[in-house]
Amino acid sequence: MVTEACLSQPLRERGLIVRRTNTHSILTVLALSFGFATMGMAQIAAAEAPAKGVCKTYTSAPPAVEEALDQVLLQVLDSPFGSAPGAVVSVRRSEWRYVASAGFADPDAMTPMDCASPFQIGSNTKMMTAVVLLQLFEEGLLELDDPLSKHLPEIASRLPNGDAITLRQLALHTSGVFSYTDNAPDGTPGLMEGGVSDRDVMRRPTTPSEMIDFVIEHGEPNFAPGSHGSWSYSNTGYVLLGMVIEKLEARALSKSYENRIFGPLGMDRTYLWNGIPRPSFGLPRAYLTGTEYETSDWNMSQGWAAGGVISTVDDIHVFIEALVRGELFQSPDTLATMQETVPTTNPALLGYGLGLALKGKDLWGHGGQTLRYVSDIAASEDLSLLAFGTSSSNVIALGIAVISNALQSAGALPQ
Repeated sequence: MVTEACLSQPLRERGLIVRRTNTHSILTVLALSFGFATMGMAQIAAAEAPAKGVCKTYTSAPPAVEEALDQVLLQVLDSPFGSAPGAVVSVRRSEWRYVASAGFADPDAMTPMDCASPFQIGSNTKMMTAVVLLQLFEEGLLELDDPLSKHLPEIASRLPNGDAITLRQLALHTSGVFSYTDNAPDGTPGLMEGGVSDRDVMRRPTTPSEMIDFVIEHGEPNFAPGSHGSWSYSNTGYVLLGMVIEKLEARALSKSYENRIFGPLGMDRTYLWNGIPRPSFGLPRAYLTGTEYETSDWNMSQGWAAGGVISTVDDIHVFIEALVRGELFQSPDTLATMQETVPTTNPALLGYGLGLALKGKDLWGHGGQTLRYVSDIAASEDLSLLAFGTSSSNVIALGIAVISNALQSAGALPQ
């Protein structure tokens, strides 16, 4: 049974909401994640390999790498940090590829998990929102240090500290603006937290304006905008950036994604969705953890610019590889600007830039948690990796560190 114990602030980098779990506190999770480099995979998961699912792509990784990454799959399905009915892990290098699935897309029908299954990428969407923001910056349509009031004056006039918040601060999570997904200080359930125990709330459509109204009516600033050393993950910040983009583009945010990212990169199975996913989309069934509380009916409008994109493993590889190579910008200086980081309150991160987190030496990406999935994505110039599991609480919440440790143990990455 899912308990009411909440994980604390640092896990908010992982995705849309503060997660609940029936296993460990966030302090335990983070402590164990830092111990991965010295623990060895056999101490974390059973030695037997998982039964792999459907995968049409050939795995050409060295045997030691395949064995180590198979163990990551096993951990996603069952570990002290939670469990998921299905999982996919994918790593691409110039000389080899590993991709495998395990578990079930539908546990009742025992339908094997498919490597090509679409999934909700959660807060990895923030990278896309930030890309569009920076493209508009390159085109001279905005400045990153513009006050919010320049673009959304009516909202800024009502939002606490709205006259002082800048677009850069929203993208860096240094604005202090309260996150609409969290339970409010006055006791009002967050617009997503309520869905953890109430299916009607989970299915409820939500507009960006309603998210902002919730923050204005019930939230409180975490700190003054730009306060030295202050950082607080806020989904509200990216909703506001999405609203700025829509105003400047005079079209739906989904069209900006399509025209500026998905179309040019050939990501033909990726889209922003603002409702409950249709059965025809083929998403695997999903749960908070295990199979105890199904969340397949989560209304993705609650994520929007902060976490509302559906994609596939191959499409995400294309995106993150193009991003870290600077192919989405006119100038290499723009990528450098995106990678200008600030310290965070999450000790698992080396820094957070404009919608992009530094996860290791030259390794950039993000993570995502929705009411359905946990995912993590990262890339360097010669490596891209991602994983997702079909629950909100599983070992992928620890991030790319899990895969990096597996690659290190197999000799594919330096310690």
